[in-house]
Amino acid sequence: MRKEPPRGEEVALAAPDSYCGRLARLQTSWTESNPLWKFFACPKSERGKKGCGFFVWVDIEMPPSERALMAWLLRTKREFEDQIERARAREKKLWIAVFIS
Repeated sequence: MRKEPPRGEEVALAAPDSYCGRLARLQTSWTESNPLWKFFACPKSERGKKGCGFFVWVDIEMPPSERALMAWLLRTKREFEDQIERARAREKKLWIAVFIS
């Protein structure tokens, strides 16, 4: 379990070298299981690509209540984004129907 730094103090982090020798890139997790946690990963890693496989968590662990709240917020945000996308698709169809008629 990760330990929490003293309240009100920022922790300075130096990016480690990844296994391939490149400087690791600081990233943020957007998953429900690890919401907003920071981690270092190989700079070659992107969605679907693992690069050299280097990965290390940076953040402290959130209390379960905060973790549940963040997961709910992320889920709700995704639901709203889906609703907006569906509404835009409907609007586009309606504009096409208006122009055709």
